Amino acid sequence: MTASSGLVIAAVIWLVIGVLIAFVMRRRGHDFWVWVAIGCVLGPLAVPLAIERARFHPIEYQIPVMREAPGKFDVLAGIDGSPESVAAVKAALALFGDSVSSLTLATVLDYDSGGSYTGSESRAEALDRLRRSAEEIRFEPTETRLLFGRADEALVAHAIGAEIEMIVVGARGHGLSEALFGSVTKRLVGGCEVPVFVGPKNGTSIQETSGQVGDESASRTSFET
Repeated sequence: MTASSGLVIAAVIWLVIGVLIAFVMRRRGHDFWVWVAIGCVLGPLAVPLAIERARFHPIEYQIPVMREAPGKFDVLAGIDGSPESVAAVKAALALFGDSVSSLTLATVLDYDSGGSYTGSESRAEALDRLRRSAEEIRFEPTETRLLFGRADEALVAHAIGAEIEMIVVGARGHGLSEALFGSVTKRLVGGCEVPVFVGPKNGTSIQETSGQVGDESASRTSFET
């Protein structure tokens, strides 16, 4: 083996280790592409940094709203920028009506967006998306939150901590991460301590589907644990 071929093999191993670190960190709720860059530069030297960052849990960002309306249960809705996520909230509110006492709209960002300067733009965009979603949904009382980490785990943890009785999500997620790392909705439905309401696959509301709740494309509720 020549020196040049040895260097090539070492470089490939270095890069593979870096990408593997990025995948592990993404599964733990961190930014995949940030850790691809870190991993490819530092290789195995990124392992101690990854272990340290995996323990980092930034605070939630909340826009406080007074919640006085009486009702039977509270709802936490995951908003990811897809039409399906907003349609799921509308479908749940149309189906459950006055039984919903309060609504929390939450967007989940990776941990690396929680405390870094570079994450401020992501936080601002997410808060604006939540504000626009709240205006479109038009339900009172509504509060908005930014959560951090892996989306399914963050939603469940917040629902349990805030004693929220139901999680609402769209049938399909948004963006490349959904294809690379799997469906948040499937993970929630597959094993969740909180009841999960899954909205229409086509991103339309119950009214737009002519009330065909039992149809495959209409909303459904999962109480699997």
